Amino acid sequence: MLDVATDGLRRCPTLASERLLLKPLRKEDLGPIVHWLSDYETVLMLTYAPWPYTETDALQWLAQVDRMCAMDVGCFWGVYLGKTFIGTAGLSLFPEHEKGELHYWLGKRHWGQGYGTEIARRVIAYAFEHIHLNRLEVNHMARNVRSQRVIEKCGFTFEGLMRSYIKRFGAFEDVKFYSLLRGEFMQYKKNE
Repeated sequence: MLDVATDGLRRCPTLASERLLLKPLRKEDLGPIVHWLSDYETVLMLTYAPWPYTETDALQWLAQVDRMCAMDVGCFWGVYLGKTFIGTAGLSLFPEHEKGELHYWLGKRHWGQGYGTEIARRVIAYAFEHIHLNRLEVNHMARNVRSQRVIEKCGFTFEGLMRSYIKRFGAFEDVKFYSLLRGEFMQYKKNE
């Protein structure tokens, strides 16, 4: 894995993994984001994306991401398979606590091919090796077993279930929370 370059506007580096390239999000990603999030089954797995998902929603989210990156409290990437945009990944950062929260989603056509795990592992490595976080957190709706498998493969520890934590499309959803500590990541890396 190789850090390719730094985009001065976003302060987030371009990251490469075995099959994927993670580039700082930009306005040109608007169309592909709307395309993938126009699929109800994809949005149904996400904790906060609205439905139907519109260009206005994507513009608002990109503006929020831009503010977070400018304030050094976030890094967000478009995920590319070759030249094809297939999803996003991100880190929300809490510098005062030396912790962050991992985010990712993929367009439905790319589920079940190991891309989620590949994305997560690359962003996790960046979080601990370059940002020097002490703790990384991630969560998913309890019914999203695909995300649960990605999280477990990446070595996160289950910390708890929050019952009826969010309301999505008229129904309350349980959400599972996990963490990975720097020492655990370093031990895992050492044992590879």
